[in-house]
Amino acid sequence: MTSVGGLDSTYNFVGIVMARSAEGDAVADALRGKPGVEIIQQPAFWDIRAADKLEIDYDEVSEELGIDVDAYTIQHEMSTHYGRMVTTDDKLILFGDPIEAMNFLNGDT
Repeated sequence: MTSVGGLDSTYNFVGIVMARSAEGDAVADALRGKPGVEIIQQPAFWDIRAADKLEIDYDEVSEELGIDVDAYTIQHEMSTHYGRMVTTDDKLILFGDPIEAMNFLNGDT
C-alpha cells in the first residue's frame, strides 16, 4: 500500500530495466514526459516504469534512435521486466493485470 497525497492507494507497477545504450537511451527519450511514466537513471541502466500499463511504441523509439526498432531490439537491451509482456507489430506493452493482458490478446479490448 502506498500513500499518495494522504490517500492510500495500491499500485501495480510494470516496467523494464534496460542498459544505458543507444537503444536504451532511445526508449527512455521516447517515453520521457509521457503521463504516468517514471524514468529512473542509474549509472549502467534505465528503470522505466508506470502504474498498471506501459506502452512502448516502436515508431517513436525508431524516430529517437534513427533506425527501425522492433520487439527484439528492445528485448535484446532489456535485462529484466516486470508485468505481463505482450508484443504486437507496433508496440511492446506491459500489463499489471493478467486479465487485461489476456483480454488484449483475445481481442476483447
